[in-house]
Amino acid sequence: MHSIRQYNKLTKKGQIKKVTIEHYLRDDIWSGSPLDSSCDPSQHRLSSAATHYVVIDTNIALHQLTFLEDPNVTDVIICSTVLNEVRARNNSAYERLRRLVSSPTKRFYAFANEHHRETYIGPAEQNESPNDRNDRALRRAAEWYRQKVTQIPVVLLTDDAGNRRAASALGIESVSAAEYCRTYKKDTPALLDLVAGDSGTAVQDTDLADGKRRPTAGSSSSSPSSVASKTLFPPHLSDAALAEGLRSGRLHRGTLRVSEFRRSEGLVGCEGVGSDVLISGERSMNRAVDGDVVVIE
Repeated sequence: MHSIRQYNKLTKKGQIKKVTIEHYLRDDIWSGSPLDSSCDPSQHRLSSAATHYVVIDTNIALHQLTFLEDPNVTDVIICSTVLNEVRARNNSAYERLRRLVSSPTKRFYAFANEHHRETYIGPAEQNESPNDRNDRALRRAAEWYRQKVTQIPVVLLTDDAGNRRAASALGIESVSAAEYCRTYKKDTPALLDLVAGDSGTAVQDTDLADGKRRPTAGSSSSSPSSVASKTLFPPHLSDAALAEGLRSGRLHRGTLRVSEFRRSEGLVGCEGVGSDVLISGERSMNRAVDGDVVVIE
């Protein structure tokens, strides 16, 4: 089965060009779960012993990679909607995401929702932004998984409060990254330290009962003391501040090598220092991962 979409495009030379896009849909794309009786056993990637499955949105994939890479985060479904958007926006993040999918211990499953006959939702509706369309596609995928896997919860992980409200209206369980740690990973409290907020701050984006947004660490209603108490990671320096610091010798650039025994420790080799510099603690690592080029003070 396939769908055809046609539209007219104005070229740089001022000519009108007719564009035809064929989108092929299939019904033999599997869920990857052994809990789904209709799934081909050769396609099983998720665990039958999992307590829940997680569907992530694009912002989680882009901004919470350190959290996703933790060994305690497993059985995650990455839709092709997310993979396509991440690849278009950040190739480095896309490669890290593909490595997670390839890891047999992480059990991350790439689900081709954009080519599945039951989960493809078509192009954006009138007055619907591309971002809203993609969020709707992910809600449809999560809904499909709930129908296929009835034994355990399927959780939509998103830091977008509007997306969570829309998911809840459909009966889909949806939480933010921070709330996921507090609810589903109570036995690993250190996981919450890996959740990055806007500009390196922890965002408490849970909605109040009256429908109002809870003040966040970056909002004008937060006092300086409350902002300081909610900060998990220091904000990254601007390009201008980095250039000035490197020029003055106050900052030094090097490659981070994370310890294979303690992922919260690593060494940075800097020519200007003359020896390796030990970086200890998740806060000091500031979301950097092994192989990243970093700047230290």
